[in-house]
Amino acid sequence: MNFFHHEFLWAFTILIIPIIIHLFNFKRYKTLYFSSLSFIKHVDEQTKATKKLKYLLTLISRLLAFSFLILAFAQPYFADDNKNLKFKNSIIAFYIDNSFSMQAVGSNGELLSEAREIAREIINKSSLDTKFLISTNAKNGSEERLLSKIQAIEKIDEIKLSPLTRSINEIIEWQNEKINSNKLIGDETSIQRLLISDFQSNTRFDSNSIPVKIKSNNSFSPIKLSPKNFENIFIDSIWFSSPIKKLGKKNELNIKINNPSKKDLKNVELNIEIENYQNTIFIDLPKNEKTTTIIGYTDESIGIKSGEIRLYDNNINFDDKYFFNYNVRENLNILLINGEDATNNIENVLNLDPFYITNTTTTTTITREDFTKKDLVIINGANKLSKGIINYISDFSLAGGTVSLFPGKSPNQTDWNELLLSLRLPTIGKKINSGNNIKNLNFKDPFFTGIFKENNSNLNLPNINISFQSIKNSRTLCKNLITLKNGLPLFVFNENKSKSFMFYSSLDIEFGKFTKDALFTSIILRTAELSQRNQPEYIIIGKSNNYPIYSEIKKEKPLHIIGNKIDFIPQIETTSGVKYISVLNSSKSKEIYAGNYSIIEEKKKIGEISLNYDRKESLINSFTKEQIKTNLNNIGIKKINFNKIDENLVETIMNIDKPYQYWKFCIVLTIIFVLLEMVFIRYLK
Repeated sequence: MNFFHHEFLWAFTILIIPIIIHLFNFKRYKTLYFSSLSFIKHVDEQTKATKKLKYLLTLISRLLAFSFLILAFAQPYFADDNKNLKFKNSIIAFYIDNSFSMQAVGSNGELLSEAREIAREIINKSSLDTKFLISTNAKNGSEERLLSKIQAIEKIDEIKLSPLTRSINEIIEWQNEKINSNKLIGDETSIQRLLISDFQSNTRFDSNSIPVKIKSNNSFSPIKLSPKNFENIFIDSIWFSSPIKKLGKKNELNIKINNPSKKDLKNVELNIEIENYQNTIFIDLPKNEKTTTIIGYTDESIGIKSGEIRLYDNNINFDDKYFFNYNVRENLNILLINGEDATNNIENVLNLDPFYITNTTTTTTITREDFTKKDLVIINGANKLSKGIINYISDFSLAGGTVSLFPGKSPNQTDWNELLLSLRLPTIGKKINSGNNIKNLNFKDPFFTGIFKENNSNLNLPNINISFQSIKNSRTLCKNLITLKNGLPLFVFNENKSKSFMFYSSLDIEFGKFTKDALFTSIILRTAELSQRNQPEYIIIGKSNNYPIYSEIKKEKPLHIIGNKIDFIPQIETTSGVKYISVLNSSKSKEIYAGNYSIIEEKKKIGEISLNYDRKESLINSFTKEQIKTNLNNIGIKKINFNKIDENLVETIMNIDKPYQYWKFCIVLTIIFVLLEMVFIRYLK
């Protein structure tokens, strides 16, 4: 026999009270006068025997009444005999979903608080020898150990909302690994796996996951928590219409807001703060639609600009803020490498704007140091390219620099094709003397945004006399920006980790009058504008981890990330010459939340990093009971006990076979023995 409420068994100590009363039951005696003492002796013997029997039966009935009343409160139950023979120990493994969707309000408050309370109650009602495994989305070292009741309660109380999301598949595999690696857990141990979550349909199960191996001593109990309000509006994403950030240039900030609810919303407040610029607008959000709002403003100073957008919503609020930053540069550094057939046209165009600082060198005098702190490298009229130049440019591109290539009149195909292959551009072939008139410009590409007022196919475009054949291969990854009438590209663009441009002709007058046309000026300036080596405006916690740093960092001095009341030293990795800081692989990763953080070197701010939460949890759509069972079956779980949230949840979870039948039986026995006591006292003379 086991008891559901062990604490009531202490009440058996009060049974000593009726025993004491029975032993020390002193009564007043009366003096009676009789003429014969023999009669008194006969009456006294009969009375003593009757009283002893009466007192004894009264005491027994009273003790039994109290005993069964105590047992009724303790709620006895009998575990399955076969089960006791099979399992000697028991473990309850919790998964408590602490993702941001658990911030929603349920019938008993915040869903995470409700989950903690359910887990706390189950732990309190468990036997003293039960061990517990507490898992959250963190999956850190502190969640690998088996815990006692007291330790488990302390761990439950420490669980807080987290930006991390995990699939149920991932959690079950992780728990399996920890349970199977524990030598103290064998087949004779009963393992009950409790999955407490809102079971979001877009994050909780991974359909591509392979089935997991579950031992027969494991049983699974999903506990689904549901919010009262399924409506939530949130900032989906932000972006700038143009990547170009210059002093005095108007910026267009696009803000996409999602309203997946079933009703239209009017005059929703949206607040924008960017350095000294502040603006509050009120927008209408149609139901089941994403609405994009464009904010226009102008930067009036150079330097790093940090911004925050805030949406006012009464439901889930983790997705109501969006953080970003960018840098307004004072100038842009360009390296112009002149070859045998170089022209002055490129340098003349760049000198039109003092924003561009151009350093000029030649293919015969170039060194690796010339590439330092450069944003754009232009090869101007080169025919031969040394191995050194090819390596310098390839490394520069891998490090995030932009490359623009204009070959000479007789380019060495071996040299040039080696470079083009490294940049994943089409290789160069023979000269083409026919069909070289420009057919069209790719107006759909952002490259031409703002250059022409409208997409006019009747533009007066310059003639090209001679072009070079472009040959695509399996490594080619590019877009045609200008196409000739013979179908070959004249100007192509590849944007992978860096940007690369290639002009399949020469700028020499013999090849055409392209340099005399305004289109030439436009593509040179636009190429320079797009070459700004911008860092990401933000990264998503859980998706992106590495953040590039293009500034020079002193090896002997560590960087600090400071913001939101935390200060930590991030890990730094170098890939292709670019240093990346790892934000989440640090001892402070648990304390990192969405916001703008400063990157500090020797008390000097060298950059900024903006972190935002993943919006996967923003759409409040959950699986049904049958869908949860189906998904668990798909990953190899067959022994499933689905539980509803009601007053009998804890009893059901603990696999107790209707203990209320026994406490009701105890109440009936209590009443019977109370009635018997009354009968003994009243009728037994």
